[in-house]
Amino acid sequence: MEKGLWKRLLQGIGRITGEVKERLRELWSQKSVRPEEWEELEEMLISADIGPALAVEIVEEFRRLKEQSREDTSWEEWLYRKLVAFFEEGEHLLFPRANPEALKTIFLVGINGVGKTTTAGKLAYLARERGERVVLIGADTFRAAANEQLEIWARRAGCRFFRGSQGADPAAVVYDGLQSALKENETLAIVDTAGRSHVNKNLLAELEKVSRVIRRFLPDEQVEHLLVLDALAGQNAFAQVESITRVVPLTGVILTKWDSQAKGGILFRVRKEFGLPVKYLGVGEGIEDLIPFEAHEFVRALVS
Repeated sequence: MEKGLWKRLLQGIGRITGEVKERLRELWSQKSVRPEEWEELEEMLISADIGPALAVEIVEEFRRLKEQSREDTSWEEWLYRKLVAFFEEGEHLLFPRANPEALKTIFLVGINGVGKTTTAGKLAYLARERGERVVLIGADTFRAAANEQLEIWARRAGCRFFRGSQGADPAAVVYDGLQSALKENETLAIVDTAGRSHVNKNLLAELEKVSRVIRRFLPDEQVEHLLVLDALAGQNAFAQVESITRVVPLTGVILTKWDSQAKGGILFRVRKEFGLPVKYLGVGEGIEDLIPFEAHEFVRALVS
C-alpha cells in the first residue's frame, strides 16, 4: 500500500479508537473498576457503532482478562486477536473461484449519496491496472446526470462505457450491457445502479430484478454483489444491510468516506451479524483512493 493511502487509513482509524484505547488503558491500570466505569466503556463502544451485543461481549471479556491478568498479559494483543477473528484469510479478494478469462460482473448497490458511481470508477481503474478488460454499465436510469458522471469516470479509468437510455428498464440495460461485454471480449463488467432510500419498495424490486438478470447470465462464482456503505452512516448503515440483503445476495461491502469523521465500528457488526466480508475502503476522492481491505493490517493499526 502506498504511504499516502496508508496515512489516510491510519487517520481514519485514529478517529475510531483514540478515546476507546485511552479508556481501555486507564481501566487496565486501575486496581479496581467501579460498575459504572464498565458501563461507560460499553456506551463508548456502542457510540463507535460496534453494536450493543458486541460491545457487551468485548467489555465482559476485557473485564475477565483484567481479573485474571498476569504480568505477561497484554490487553492490546487480546484485543487484536479478538477483532481479527471476525475476518477470514483472503476474504477481501474478489472472485476467488472465478475463471479469470471469462466475463465477471461487479453489481454495486446502495442508497443515495454513498459514492457508488465514484466507487465504480475507482474499481474500474484498479481492474484496468491489473490488466482486466473493463466496461462500466450505467444502469441508473432514474437520475438524469448519472450516465454523464459514470461516463466521465470511464474516461478517467480508461475503459469502455455502456449507456442505458434515460427512463429505460435497468434490468434490460444490464442485459444488453452484458451481451455487449461478451461481444467485445471484456473480462469485467461493473454495474452502477440507482440509489434511493433502502426502504423504497420500487428500488428494492428494481435491484432484485437486475440481480436475477445477472445471475441468469453468469454463474455465481463470476458475480460479486457489493453493498457500498458510507462510513459515516453509523446505525443507519446496519439498517441498509438488513434491508438490501433481503433482495440481493450480497457477497461483500465497500466502506466509503473513510477519510472523513468515520466511526467504522459498523465493519465488525456487519461482519459478525451478517457474515459479509469487507472488500475495500475509500480514503479520498482521487481515482487511486480505494484500498483493498486487509484485516490483519487494519486491526493491527487499530489496536497499536
